[in-house]
Amino acid sequence: MKKRILAVLLAAALAVTSLVGCAGKSGETEKTEGEGKDLPVLRVAVMPFYISSPIGYIMDNKLDEKNGFKIEPVMFPTGAPMNEAIAADSYDVATIGGAFVFGVANFDAHVIASHINGTGGNEIWAYKNSALATEKGVNPEFPEVLGSPETVKGSKIVQTTGTTGQLAITKWLEAIGLPEEEVEMVHMEFAQCYQAFKGGQADVAALTSPYCFQTDDTMVKVADLEQLGLNLYEEITLTDKAYNNPEIKEIIPAFLKTLYEVGDELEADPAKKFEAVKKWYVDNGGSASDEDIKAECNLKPFLTTEDAKSLKLGEFETLYAEFMVSQDKLESDRVEVVKQNTTSEFLDAAFK
Repeated sequence: MKKRILAVLLAAALAVTSLVGCAGKSGETEKTEGEGKDLPVLRVAVMPFYISSPIGYIMDNKLDEKNGFKIEPVMFPTGAPMNEAIAADSYDVATIGGAFVFGVANFDAHVIASHINGTGGNEIWAYKNSALATEKGVNPEFPEVLGSPETVKGSKIVQTTGTTGQLAITKWLEAIGLPEEEVEMVHMEFAQCYQAFKGGQADVAALTSPYCFQTDDTMVKVADLEQLGLNLYEEITLTDKAYNNPEIKEIIPAFLKTLYEVGDELEADPAKKFEAVKKWYVDNGGSASDEDIKAECNLKPFLTTEDAKSLKLGEFETLYAEFMVSQDKLESDRVEVVKQNTTSEFLDAAFK
């Protein structure tokens, strides 16, 4: 119980919520110009990264309005502040990465879908001239992974707490057989991790896309999630307050159906997908070159309608929660909470 309380307090202490605009209330109606009708508002927590770019495409093309609802975006820098904002009722639905597990386990959010295969673009980097770069495959189960207990011990590692970046670091240290207590773990937001590492202020960095594409020839990739045997999905979560709001629940199936139709459209047209993702970065001040965006589009496919229909929601979420328990990031009783708070009811309704 103490660990759970400490985890929640740590998340709160580290969270710096960056809201754009003033979020309205759940289920409020908004007059849509030219259509003469009121539409229910769905407040969607987003980030200025690839993970939320389908939401931008929906809004740009008014696909939300065409399908009977109106998206109001609420901007956050990462997933951890999204979790902290649940108590303040700042949004209804979130596009979120690995941090989802803490919101679901500790703040009673609900996983209602996965929308991106997020395995790619989660990498660990070091400098080529570092001792750890000379050690490869010390654990035969992970032959491509660099580093050893001796060469990594005492390293300063920058990562973003409560995200897939932290998961990658944790799994890497486990793979090479080094306890986390033997390194200096420093929390920074995604962009700051990259800047600190690039500036020589850290020995190792967990770099998510697009930052993992912005390295140079002085650096070396230590490991990525695929090399560490992990498959991840980016998630759609629903706050508990929204889950218990009939007006919000009524529009969630339409939201999910729209989201997967966007996946169908953009995965079928790589050029259109690239332009949509690039526009999201530009509109929200994200830093990514055309090459970075193309790499990200290739590494992390949007889930399509058929993907969503075949996905067994709950399998990944349970495995992820169990992994966090094994790393002392969650109390063991939280796994059952994650299971209970993962539901396919909205997917079922979207595709019935």
